[in-house]
Amino acid sequence: MVAFAAPFVYAASKFLSYQGVLGGNKTATFSAEELTPDSPSKLVEIEGEPVIVVREADNSIRAFTATCTHLGCIVSFRPQLAIGHEVTPGFYCKCHGGKYDVNGINIPGTPPKAPLTELEVVDVADDLTISLLPKTASQ
Repeated sequence: MVAFAAPFVYAASKFLSYQGVLGGNKTATFSAEELTPDSPSKLVEIEGEPVIVVREADNSIRAFTATCTHLGCIVSFRPQLAIGHEVTPGFYCKCHGGKYDVNGINIPGTPPKAPLTELEVVDVADDLTISLLPKTASQ
């Protein structure tokens, strides 16, 4: 019975521990220099929602909602994630092995049934500002 309950207890504890540090800022602002090749992602919080910001190999900076669309755990960015027979950057949810490609699209055959939402990133002189505003196709 303990082995059955352990994954649920783990997921609930991760969710509750993250909820305890949430605030209510309407945007997250930080320097692009915080995203390095050794640390290409950063988890921030906007209006109580977890957001993951990543610097891609071409130095573009993107932000996505960081809540897994399966059961609400927090995803992480992995510069090397096995997707099918390829190793490529992507997002991973350790709660149930959910995977998303570098564009936040859920990988068929893994638990998530919907993609992550890409968010608008405003970059002015390497100062990044992210809000919960979804990125539009023209951006």
